[in-house]
Amino acid sequence: MPVVISLLNSFSGIAAAVTGFMLSNNLLIVSGALVGAAGAILTRLMSKAMNRSIPNILFGSLLAAAGEAEKATGERSFRSIDAEQAAMMLAYAGSVVIVPGYGLAAARGQQAVRELADQLEKRGIAVKYAIHPVAGRMPGHMNVLLAEAGVPYEKLYDMDDINPEFERTDVVVVIGASDVVNPAARHAKGSALYGMPILDVDKARAVIVIKRSMKPGFSGSENELFYHEKTAMLFGDAREAVARMVSEVKQL
Repeated sequence: MPVVISLLNSFSGIAAAVTGFMLSNNLLIVSGALVGAAGAILTRLMSKAMNRSIPNILFGSLLAAAGEAEKATGERSFRSIDAEQAAMMLAYAGSVVIVPGYGLAAARGQQAVRELADQLEKRGIAVKYAIHPVAGRMPGHMNVLLAEAGVPYEKLYDMDDINPEFERTDVVVVIGASDVVNPAARHAKGSALYGMPILDVDKARAVIVIKRSMKPGFSGSENELFYHEKTAMLFGDAREAVARMVSEVKQL
């Protein structure tokens, strides 16, 4: 979705520039050209971050979805926990990484996440935030979201910086994210996500995933992380679930 938005932004600039030529308006030509160029550059950078070509991003998921639909999906087990259990996992961890996604934005839970991080830091726990370049529904969505909650910029880590640290992380909290943490992107050639760099959260010692259900992300690809032996699912609205966790941490 962020790639599509930036691409449409580029097209709007090109359209404005063409209109400027038609009206002999130099200001419109220059401004349209700048918007078009900026959108094109951003689109290219984001497609590079996904390790995919732009046509593949726009149309590849249709072919992949057709291929996946032909595969039979057997029964797979997952582990579900409540807010109290999640709070205990976090409270006794030495390091925690929070991975925000579109579900957090939709639930407007950024303030609750900041409060959770504050409570953990009071207990001497190191808290970091892992930001995938295409998380959310627009470029820089997660950065803006956390900035609104007053999260210090130095605690935000991009994918390349945070991935080597997951092996040394006690607990990762994935909030409303799916595709950007799906291990299938590494090996499932029939998946719409195949080849896209992801956040290596499955390499952490434990993972808590907060989601409303087991439904896949925007790509439609089933998320292998949900069924991983290290993963515990906490179901519910992101803001409400995190708020319950904050309350339980305070009581420990």
